[in-house]
Parts: sequence; C-alpha cells; structure tokens
Amino acid sequence: MKRKAVSAVIFILSLAVFLISGQLFWNMGVFVDEYNTTPSAVCGGEFWLLMDWARLLASGMLVLLSGMAFFRKK
Repeated sequence: MKRKAVSAVIFILSLAVFLISGQLFWNMGVFVDEYNTTPSAVCGGEFWLLMDWARLLASGMLVLLSGMAFFRKK
C-alpha cells in the first residue's frame, strides 16, 4: 500500500511539472507570435531553445513512466 501511495505522489507531481512546463511553452509561443520575434531570441539562443524542448520531452516521459508504474496491476 505504501508503494502505491509513493507512486501516486510521484505521478501527480510529475503531471504538475509537465502541465506547468507545457503552459510556459505555450505562453512563449503566444509572446513570439504577438511581438513578431523568434523562440530562440526569447530563450536566449538555439541551445536554450533545444533545452526547453528537452525539458518538455523529459517531463512528458516522466509522466508516462510514472503513470505506467502507478496504474500497473499487481
């Protein structure tokens, strides 16, 4: 039972991180569109834009893996 509770907490926290990261990424896109600039200019260069994508990908994978661990029948 304790293992299930820990899995639930990890899943909920990783989902919150993913949703916040996605919202920040969306807001950056809206800003870029309204002020006619580029995402790399907002992020500070191509490297940091790629790191932003990597953060979004890593948090998405964390949600997927923690969700699989939480919803697995045992």
